[in-house]
Amino acid sequence: MVTARESRRTLMPVTSRPATGLPPAAPAPGEPVPATLDAPAHPQARDHRADQAALASPAGEVVPAGPSSADSAPSAPSALAGDLPVERHRLNPRVKRYWRWRAFFTAIPSLVLLVGLAIVIPWGPPWLRWGIVGIAAISVVVGMVVLPPIRYRVFWYAISETEIDIQHKIIFIERSIIPMHRVQSLQTERGPLADHYRMTNLKIKTAAGSVSISGLDRDEANALCDRISKLSDIADDV
Repeated sequence: MVTARESRRTLMPVTSRPATGLPPAAPAPGEPVPATLDAPAHPQARDHRADQAALASPAGEVVPAGPSSADSAPSAPSALAGDLPVERHRLNPRVKRYWRWRAFFTAIPSLVLLVGLAIVIPWGPPWLRWGIVGIAAISVVVGMVVLPPIRYRVFWYAISETEIDIQHKIIFIERSIIPMHRVQSLQTERGPLADHYRMTNLKIKTAAGSVSISGLDRDEANALCDRISKLSDIADDV
């Protein structure tokens, strides 16, 4: 016959619970460890719950996405004004004659000085003096005949709403990009020879220096000054 004391002793391990604030009793050897809510879930279970939460999200909720390949790709550099050949402007072909005669009249003072020194001052043997004069004269002829066609083929300019693109020089070709907001003043120059050929030299001044366009047609120079003045919001000095 089971007494009340033995029955109470048998039920105590099942119905009793630890006091508040004390850690639970360790399980006896051989007993299974009960699963708790804090145990880490299996990775596949977490992914399954994440998919269910995404499907159960209300319509219209924006789920942040990672960076796309289009956003991470570097943006292509913007094209310059003169990158398209159709936007490039050439000078009038008669500018070659103007350049030839300007080179000739520019070299005359130096040639006259060399000839005067060769005649008046005996600063060396005759063959040396006249040899230097001859080399100088040949250089002037080459500059008049050979260089103007090369310069004409190399030179072009292009104008956009944001910049001025100019390719110039002869041997060491340079390409100058002038932002339109950096243009400070415009200056046109015409001499007697330029007036004869109806040419105008345009000088574009900025805070860092200036760039010249030599041999513009007179009407073209006026139109170019008006356009640059409007785009850069300045008054041209003409």
